[in-house]
Amino acid sequence: MDTTTPSRELLFNSQVSTEGFPINRMTITTVGVVTRDRLPSLVACLESYLENCQRHARIPEFVVADDSPGAEAADRTRAALRKLAQRFNARVRYGGQQEKNRFAAALAAESKVAGKIIYFLLFGDGRCTRSTGANRNCLLLDTVGTLILTVDDDTLCRTAAAPECETSPSFFSGHDPTAFWFFPDRARATQAVSSVDADVLTLHEPLLGSAVAGLGVPAESSGRVAMTLHGLVGDSGMGSPRYYLTLEGASRDRLVASPQAYRSAFESREILRSVRRPTITRGPFCMSTFFGLDNRLLLPPFFPIQRNSDGTFGFMLWKCVDGSHVAFLPWTLVHAPEPPRVFVPDEMWADAATVRMTDILTASVLGHEARTGCVTTATRLTDLGKYLRELGSLHPADFEAQVRGVQQFRNFAFITALHGQLHAYGASPSFWAEDIERMIELLSTAPSAEDYLVPRDLLHGRDACAARRLSQELVGKFGEVLEAWPALVAAATRLRVNGCRLTEAL
Repeated sequence: MDTTTPSRELLFNSQVSTEGFPINRMTITTVGVVTRDRLPSLVACLESYLENCQRHARIPEFVVADDSPGAEAADRTRAALRKLAQRFNARVRYGGQQEKNRFAAALAAESKVAGKIIYFLLFGDGRCTRSTGANRNCLLLDTVGTLILTVDDDTLCRTAAAPECETSPSFFSGHDPTAFWFFPDRARATQAVSSVDADVLTLHEPLLGSAVAGLGVPAESSGRVAMTLHGLVGDSGMGSPRYYLTLEGASRDRLVASPQAYRSAFESREILRSVRRPTITRGPFCMSTFFGLDNRLLLPPFFPIQRNSDGTFGFMLWKCVDGSHVAFLPWTLVHAPEPPRVFVPDEMWADAATVRMTDILTASVLGHEARTGCVTTATRLTDLGKYLRELGSLHPADFEAQVRGVQQFRNFAFITALHGQLHAYGASPSFWAEDIERMIELLSTAPSAEDYLVPRDLLHGRDACAARRLSQELVGKFGEVLEAWPALVAAATRLRVNGCRLTEAL
């Protein structure tokens, strides 16, 4: 049997389940890559993963979702991917604007869902600057019914074990179990780990899709590992270093080792971030630089536009997919955007004083009170969708009142954590304590500003009033997506069984 293209029986036995977790185990059959206008980086990325799979006799399907605008860019990408497919004798599929348009029409006909909802899901919104989440939605629908490893196009498959790596799994009850090491440049970051020739897919497969019973979790826990997260060396992928102020233990010790080390960490984005042992959590953390997904489940969609769509995905997975767990792996891959990036000066303070579109959506999601009892994932998603759609139709003042309340609670939770840090470490060293106190002051006073809830990433080319309206409209539009999502996934499953997918083989 061709394991890359599951049979009708296999799809219907182990595909999406809205009533619980599927029983059948599968190996990872797909490596998905999202890209946009970075062909040299994409080629280098794919070469590294293809070489890894070839060395370990693995034959996954490689699926590229591309939201580069223009037919010429798509033609260049198809040509480069065909060369890679021939060179490695690999199965490579591609989905650009042309392929997405074709599939959107087929999906609308099969699902009876309005075309405007499908367009937002797969293409984003032309008024916004980014559509990474929409590109990830294309991968989800194309690979429905399988286990997948998805990676960004600026990553490299250079595997390394985390420092002091251990193999026995553990359970973590908090938000983020990863430890941090900080470096002034990428060369020193990559030199801090020892590369090993490990099969990248095998690193995920023992946990991805597995029942959590017996994996080191509390005895009363049930469910499965829906997502596996690799450690990272290289660019942090973080827009702001504000999170560093909450670090504890050895990570904090490394951060505040000296004034020079502290300043460097808030300038350079080059880090090592990983767990020391396989760590399972029920928390909402998600960072999509490289991660495995059990796409046999009814997973939530990504918010189609702007940054941090993976962060909101993590919250919805935690909120809507009962029993879903995340497994952090003690292995690193390389995140290597070129040229290397640095944190924008004062970005941390702007991040505290204002909000982005992701904050508006996250506050909206967290404001929903899910029904209790035995409720399917499909029902949870459609309930949340209805709530967001209704938020989008409120009077603007009422919408902002609801969002502001949740956002203030989020700020309060962060402030409480910062006060705890000051107390735990005796407000020392002073350079660190001064930043903590400044952050507390900003988070305390910022919500009282009239335009606090105007997303700064929607202000490009529009005034505050227009950005306000757009943010509320986007919340409502995503609500419509969530309401339709179970029907869209079911339709995509039927289409795949009949040979129709978003991507096309090269």
